[in-house]
Amino acid sequence: MKRISLIFILAISLGLFFLINIAKSDEQASKDKEAMVQNLVDEAVNLINTQGQSGVETIADKNGKFNTKDSYVFVTSETGADLINPAFKEIEGMPLETYSETTSKDAQMIIVNAVKDKDTAWVEYLWPKPGEAKPSKKISSLRSKKKI
Repeated sequence: MKRISLIFILAISLGLFFLINIAKSDEQASKDKEAMVQNLVDEAVNLINTQGQSGVETIADKNGKFNTKDSYVFVTSETGADLINPAFKEIEGMPLETYSETTSKDAQMIIVNAVKDKDTAWVEYLWPKPGEAKPSKKISSLRSKKKI
């Protein structure tokens, strides 16, 4: 009877160890993704600062390094209009007041307000994935105009 209990406890312990390692692995993957996004945003800011319009064109390239499978760099004005958005070219330059959907207006204002009084921020908001109409949760790393 003790042997069965010991095996059962060992099996539970191994299971918990496995789950903890998965959680640590997921946490590391999340940290790696966060660092990748921050590096991409920092590189885009540096590109604009050093190359001006040429840097803007590089960032705007839908097939370039700033527009990956699940991440893309966009530039939004302090009024909420996207100046560069390779994943949603149709909204580039569109004034915020012309957005017909409240969710889109809310997302743009969250982005604008997040860096009004600080240089960087991480924000969560609803926005569609490229190629989709239904909004889903997005997380963005932002840099203010003071950094660009």
